[in-house]
Amino acid sequence: MKKFFFLVLFSFSVNCIAQDANFLVNNGKVMWENVFISSETNIPNIIARHARLKILSSANNVYKGKGVDVRNTCPGTSAFFKDDLSFDFEIELRDGKYRVTITNMVFAKKVKKIKTTTPAEKYFLVVDALKTGAEAEVDYACLENYFNKLFSMNMTYKTKS
Repeated sequence: MKKFFFLVLFSFSVNCIAQDANFLVNNGKVMWENVFISSETNIPNIIARHARLKILSSANNVYKGKGVDVRNTCPGTSAFFKDDLSFDFEIELRDGKYRVTITNMVFAKKVKKIKTTTPAEKYFLVVDALKTGAEAEVDYACLENYFNKLFSMNMTYKTKS
C-alpha cells in the first residue's frame, strides 16, 4: 500500500511540475497554453510585431495563425533549439484577457538545401507524457519565456545611452 501511495504522489508531483510551465499533452500532442490579462483587443498589432507570425483567419474573437521558421536560442538548451520552429496558434479574446494556445510544433533544419522536419513530440514526450529532468526543464523554460514574450503586450525598446 505504501508503494502505491508513493507512486500516486510521485505521479501527481510530476504532473504539477509539467503544468507549471504551461506545457501539456493532449491526444499525444504537445501544446502550450497561457492566459494573459489585458484589455488589448487589437490582436493583429501583437502579431504584426513579428515578421514570422501570420493570422490566417479570425471569427468571433478567435484568431488563428501560424508561426513559420521562428528561431529562439537559450544557453544550455538541447541541440534541436538551433533548428527553426514552426507552429499553429490560436488567440481567444475574452473579458479583459486573452488565451494563446500553440499546437503542431515542428522543428526544421536545412542540410545542403534539404529541409528535414521533426515534430516536437519526438523531443518532449516519453510514452505520451512530458519528459522530466534538468535538461527538459531548461528546454521548457526557454520556450515558455519565448512564447510569453512573443504573445504578450510588453515590448522592450532599446534606449540610447
